[in-house]
Amino acid sequence: MMNKFFKQFILFLIIVCILLSNSLYAKDNPFAGEVDAPSKSSNVNNSKATIYSRNPYNEYTPINPIPVGIDMDEYSKVNNYNIDFNTLELRIKYFSPTYKNIKQSALSSYYMAYYIRGGNDKLQFNANEYSLELIDTYKSMYENYINQRNQLDKNAADYQSRYDVLSAQIHTYKSMHDAIKAQFNKTINSTKLMLGLGRALYNIGNVDNNNQITYARDEIVKNLKSAILSYLELNTYVSILEKQSKLYYDMYSLYKKNYELGVSTANDVLNSFSTYENTKNTMTLTKTTMQSVKEQIANNLGYNLSELDKLEFIEPEVDFEYIYSIDFESDKTRAYTSNSKYYNLSLSDKDKKLPGSTGETLLLKRQDYISGKVIAEFDDVYNKLQSAILSYESSIYLNTICENNKESNKRKLDNNLVTELEYNGLVLQTLADELQIKSAKYSLIRAIDDYYYSALGHLNIT
Repeated sequence: MMNKFFKQFILFLIIVCILLSNSLYAKDNPFAGEVDAPSKSSNVNNSKATIYSRNPYNEYTPINPIPVGIDMDEYSKVNNYNIDFNTLELRIKYFSPTYKNIKQSALSSYYMAYYIRGGNDKLQFNANEYSLELIDTYKSMYENYINQRNQLDKNAADYQSRYDVLSAQIHTYKSMHDAIKAQFNKTINSTKLMLGLGRALYNIGNVDNNNQITYARDEIVKNLKSAILSYLELNTYVSILEKQSKLYYDMYSLYKKNYELGVSTANDVLNSFSTYENTKNTMTLTKTTMQSVKEQIANNLGYNLSELDKLEFIEPEVDFEYIYSIDFESDKTRAYTSNSKYYNLSLSDKDKKLPGSTGETLLLKRQDYISGKVIAEFDDVYNKLQSAILSYESSIYLNTICENNKESNKRKLDNNLVTELEYNGLVLQTLADELQIKSAKYSLIRAIDDYYYSALGHLNIT
């Protein structure tokens, strides 16, 4: 009997729970009526104030989430799909994963030094951004009195007396606020000075200008410029190979037709088909290489591989102004004094002596040796630049000849002075000249870059 009673009681509870769950679903209270649709609290919380992250140089605001420290004019120039030598360094500065990793490593070192000296998270911010209870209290009080004064009825009989009383209150609390805030700022700045944190905070906020970081960024720019020139050369080569492939196929078709007419041999047909196939295979391999180089460029500039087709390579131009301004003797001195192997020279403790001793002599000999090695390498870079300039000047004349040959060859074909096979052969020679002209331009740009960065110390010596 008891078991039956418990079973009925449990069944009754289950029914009540089901009824309550159906009747109370999405209701504000048990007595609310039916609802049109389920409702819930919003998961989106909008802040009305500035949000400070742990790092003061990565500050965000809800309305305009741009990190502090970013120059928006610079950022806007490179926040696109244009790959341009003129803005390449800015693109690397803001988007390159390699450079950002190097920069983050430097920041980590700076922060470590900062905390070791006694710095804390609050001291990273400017003193004017601090919020203290007493300062905020006085600020709220004088702002409240200002509001009261603004709401006074100017037509009231006691307007002037009340205005004067409120003005006195405003002056009192604002003076107290300014005095306490000034003292607080002075204390904060004194703390930074005593702990030697000013330089550490400057390094954190100006990490892009650090000599080693600048050197690393220059190295990335140099290597990426070289990769971009390689891509442009490959792109030119592919374009010419496509034209050559079509011409070789036309020549194969003509040889095949002539063979059927009995004026060409089977060997001519086979050789022309083999040439066509080899050119087509070379074109396929070159396209694959070009795609690989393009992917590497995209990765190092912070683009996604899905954005490859959107990339626009801006044709670089020869910087003649820089060529004309070169001062070889001055650059040669800077090349070795800026080279890491030269300025990192040091002596071991056992070799350190007083000035004028054998230790100083040893250091000077090592400096002379390294400077001599750098100068020898730099001379070679300079000579390659001079050679590239001559080749480029020659290509200008070759370009003129090439354009004249195009017109001449077309007239020969139109006047039946050459056969179609002979004309195709002449066009192939013109295509080879076009490739040589483009290569001379890119080689000169590469030689200018090599010289420029070598003069800044980017010169590897054995």
